[in-house]
Amino acid sequence: MMKNTNVHIGRLAVTTALVAAMALPACKKYADPPPFFEDDSSGAVLNGRKVMLIVVDGGVAQAIKTIAPPAITTMMEKGKYTYTARTEDVTTTGATWKTLASGVSYSRHNISDSSLVYSAASGSNQHDAPANYPSFMQFILTSSRADIKTSVISPWGYMVNKLFPEAEDPVVAANDQGVKDSALLRLKAPDTDLVLVHFNGVNIAGKEHGYSASAEGYKQAVLKVDGYIGELMAAMKARPEYNKSEEWMVIVTASHGGNGNSHGGSSLNETNVFTLYYNENLKKQELIRGGFNGVQMTGRDATAIKASLSNGNDYNPGTGQQTVQMKVRGSAGYYPHFFSKMERWPSTPGWSMFSSGGNWAISVRTTTSGEQRIQPGSPTVFNNQWHTITVVFADSAGKKWVRRYTDGIRHDQTEITSLFNNGGTLTTSAPLTIGWGADPGYTGVTFFPADIMVFNTALTDTEIYSNICLKDVTTHPKYTNLIGYWPGTDGYGSQFVNKAPGQTTNFVLSGPYKWAGLTDVPCSLNPLGSGEIAVQPANVDIVAQLFYWMRISVNSSWNLDGSGWINLFERELVQL
Repeated sequence: MMKNTNVHIGRLAVTTALVAAMALPACKKYADPPPFFEDDSSGAVLNGRKVMLIVVDGGVAQAIKTIAPPAITTMMEKGKYTYTARTEDVTTTGATWKTLASGVSYSRHNISDSSLVYSAASGSNQHDAPANYPSFMQFILTSSRADIKTSVISPWGYMVNKLFPEAEDPVVAANDQGVKDSALLRLKAPDTDLVLVHFNGVNIAGKEHGYSASAEGYKQAVLKVDGYIGELMAAMKARPEYNKSEEWMVIVTASHGGNGNSHGGSSLNETNVFTLYYNENLKKQELIRGGFNGVQMTGRDATAIKASLSNGNDYNPGTGQQTVQMKVRGSAGYYPHFFSKMERWPSTPGWSMFSSGGNWAISVRTTTSGEQRIQPGSPTVFNNQWHTITVVFADSAGKKWVRRYTDGIRHDQTEITSLFNNGGTLTTSAPLTIGWGADPGYTGVTFFPADIMVFNTALTDTEIYSNICLKDVTTHPKYTNLIGYWPGTDGYGSQFVNKAPGQTTNFVLSGPYKWAGLTDVPCSLNPLGSGEIAVQPANVDIVAQLFYWMRISVNSSWNLDGSGWINLFERELVQL
């Protein structure tokens, strides 16, 4: 069997490869290097793909790493695993389980608690019918693999009935031991195809003792569930056709973690989960996040992918000084606007950056003035390479100026003093927006944004040039003046989180966005290292992973948010 451990590929490439992989037959041969032949000792063709999905509520990634439970540690020898997988930025049990079951993120399904009832997003029409995002078992029933027997085993009966009404074999157990015993029975049945096993004891212990490896009660709960997992693995391997006519993928993950004695928030211990994909043919490998993980802005009108702040009154320059900076990687035509704080160009107050071929320009208008357009040719920025663009609203010699920089080099300075006559201010209620919007007559620029920064002061030429590739923003000489910092590399969820000191105003994504990984990174990030991947493993991916493994073609109408990356290891997984 051919092996391939090259995982330096982004989510965009992963998505393309996933579609191609769906069309593969059960067996695949590779001609380079030359074929290798050996005697066939089994006579069996492995095409009976099966799945066991084990979900542990309350499993904190770093706690699992510290405790090193023996059954899970043994599974790592034949698995791809990570301690940096993401669940949701809302870590209630209801929100995280809905994401895991549907392959749709919280920002779309809006299930926020254990009632598992849709909650309309703020600002939406409360009378609109809620969108329907069924479980992956519904999709199975409408696929060519409708014959798959599905089992769901959980101590939470309401969840079984509410999230998985399509399950052929729903089981509600009294406790984790009952879950384990019921799962063992299914693993002994020859017609079992997909079994979902849900343990809740670790979560109960976390609420009582604390979600920490140092809490003895929590540690013992982890070890008990790990023992149950060991029994399930032994039963699976004892099946007469295991690794003969049956190929099993086992996924172990947590729906959410915990912090202190609770969960539901967005702290690292709550959102970071351990995840393991096990198969007899996989090489041991810890998946370490690397590369660039972001969202590509593109489109217009209803198809526009963009990000905006919720409060339009934030980050107005007013009559003061301000520096706005971001990195971009993409392509553009003439005049679409891509980064703005302006309701409608050119007739409303604010500022808006727009492309001029491969160059960029800016339009400025105060509350009492006409438009000042600053459009002399800049160095090329829209050539599908990373570039840094900076605009400074500055006071100097009793006058007001706009300075533009590309990759840290100032290329023009324009006086705008007259714009502030008669009490004019650079103030607007339009929210700071990345992507299409300020001039709706044009389509959007297709680009990835990163390292969006706002300082409440005018940075000097030296401060800009010396810090465009800063890897630790806390060392910036004007860090205390940083009032907005959105790296845009979150890799999951519905927001670019604000990492500026003391700030909580996040960019909210809208449109049919997808998180994508690139091996090409901005200069503020380190290039991929050995064993790193340019994706952010997440629980929203699990549905796509299941469908890849079970050879179920994904229908575009299902609107899944997750992407399958397990196909990166196809040469390890496909037996010849």
